[in-house]
Amino acid sequence: MTNWEARRLCPSLILVSGKAERYIAITKRFLSILKRYTPLLEVFSIDEVFMDVTQEAARYGGPVSMARLIKDEFYEALGQYITCTIGIASNKTFAKLIASRHKPDGIGKLRDEEIPSLLEEIPVGEVCGIGRRIETRLTKVGIHTLGDLGRAPGRYLKQEFGIYGLFLKEIGQGRDPTPVVSYTTAASVKSVGHSKSLPPRLRSYDLAFLVLRSLCDKVGRRMRKLGYVGRTVHFGFRLSSIGPHYGKQITLPFSTDDGEAIYNACLVTRQKMAIHTPSISQVSVSVRNLTEKGCLPACLLEEDQRRERLNNVTDRIRDRFGESAIITGETLLFKAIPEHVGGFSQGEEWEF
Repeated sequence: MTNWEARRLCPSLILVSGKAERYIAITKRFLSILKRYTPLLEVFSIDEVFMDVTQEAARYGGPVSMARLIKDEFYEALGQYITCTIGIASNKTFAKLIASRHKPDGIGKLRDEEIPSLLEEIPVGEVCGIGRRIETRLTKVGIHTLGDLGRAPGRYLKQEFGIYGLFLKEIGQGRDPTPVVSYTTAASVKSVGHSKSLPPRLRSYDLAFLVLRSLCDKVGRRMRKLGYVGRTVHFGFRLSSIGPHYGKQITLPFSTDDGEAIYNACLVTRQKMAIHTPSISQVSVSVRNLTEKGCLPACLLEEDQRRERLNNVTDRIRDRFGESAIITGETLLFKAIPEHVGGFSQGEEWEF
């Protein structure tokens, strides 16, 4: 939940800031252990990993024995407080599902012959990738379990959810065709974006767009750091904490990594949306249709060259003195939102 919701429920709550660099250091340490077991290692999040050990498990006496060895190594290298839960199955979705049923610090194994009976008891909302909105849409038409999902007509699922509906059909039949993608061959960046949930004091329309302006600057900075420019800008917002999300995108006639240009594109997009509201609980922006900046010709107009020099200078200042060392004037009109406890909302890049 958000900090303000937690404070409302528990006024005496004491918030303790997280240490992002410590989280990342621990992640690197446990990844260095897992790399010794298989090169097919897909980093799913800061503390989740998929491993394809089809070829390697036999050398360790089978997948369960292999899992016990990994847990022993974790205990020796990371201590008693860093525990791990391991799920073993023939595909990613059901490995994650069986792991979630053996938390904390357990090992779960799901055999293929056990999947059909399990499908009849697993609620669709328990599966990674089926969020609350999709779950609600499914339950409204009588699809409550994975078994129901597997029996649903593929034509209907595709009509309702597009190509993702076909993936849902596979999951409902106990299959997940997506392979483990090694971190060494992961796909290049497809989009760069930021979103922010707003506390009540910043939910007015005008203040929400001041926050959006700051997010656009962060997106532009990350794009420059990654070496990309983009043409398609997607702007989205939510009206309440659990309300529907609205979004629309626009494709620019030029590629950009400039925060101001991204923000102006959001304003144009907002004018095309037939939704008028005095309050916004969340704003988001992302840039897609990316191209490596080095593949494009240099700016010709003096105004564009000046803007590029300005962005480069502000990036160097922030690299040296911190993100708040130089900011846009609009940011001064609202009190900065505290970063998430994890510290990862700062947009810092980290690699394994």
